[in-house]
Amino acid sequence: MKNSRFLGVLGTGVVLIVWQIVGMTGILGPGIAPPTAIFGGVMHDGLAFYGVHIPVTLASASVGYLWGNLAAIACAALVTTVPALEKLVLQVGIASACIPLIAIAPILAACFDGVVTSAIMAAVSVFFTTLVGTINGLSHADSSSEDLVRAYGGGEYLVLRKVQLMSALPSILTALKVAVPAAILGTIIGEFMGQERGLGAALVVAQSSSDVVRTWGITLVSSLIAGLAFLLVNTVEKIATPWAASTSGVNA
Repeated sequence: MKNSRFLGVLGTGVVLIVWQIVGMTGILGPGIAPPTAIFGGVMHDGLAFYGVHIPVTLASASVGYLWGNLAAIACAALVTTVPALEKLVLQVGIASACIPLIAIAPILAACFDGVVTSAIMAAVSVFFTTLVGTINGLSHADSSSEDLVRAYGGGEYLVLRKVQLMSALPSILTALKVAVPAAILGTIIGEFMGQERGLGAALVVAQSSSDVVRTWGITLVSSLIAGLAFLLVNTVEKIATPWAASTSGVNA
């Protein structure tokens, strides 16, 4: 464990050093800013800049993340209780994952205002991941527990609530964790479509004005937000499903 951490830190340090050299020398062109300049630019912009844009992006991403995941979990539950709908629901999910986000963003922007467009883009981005994870979890529920509930007179809804959802909870939370960066990305792409505020809108302005340092800074901040949100959901996963962690440890 210590060796892997050391190697991880060492690898990160090497990447940063090489990045700094490439950025300072400009051997790959002016589009690569050195990490020191990026960090300095973020500090210079500070809350005066990011305090305006981050809340807008977070609000849209949160709304889209919530409704996209709720829709995915509901569709997965529907598939489990009505198996005949599985093919249709999966086709819709695959379509949502295959259609390029940048292709549907202009269509949504023509129909809705900017904030709604970003939220829908976030919802579309997370739908398929959570749908597949939830269906996989629900389908691997313990059959003997399901039979026990049915033996006591429980219907499909009670089986779903008492057995299948509890069994699928680790898979659902894993899918929710993976969906976090997708929601941020979908929101930022949605903000490209003419919004005045949001990290995506700020990124478009920075690119248009050829502000390389700020462009990299916005990208860095966006990645940091996605990483922190990922860690938050990961913490919730460990608290909500401690048995899943212990089981994986035994299996390993």
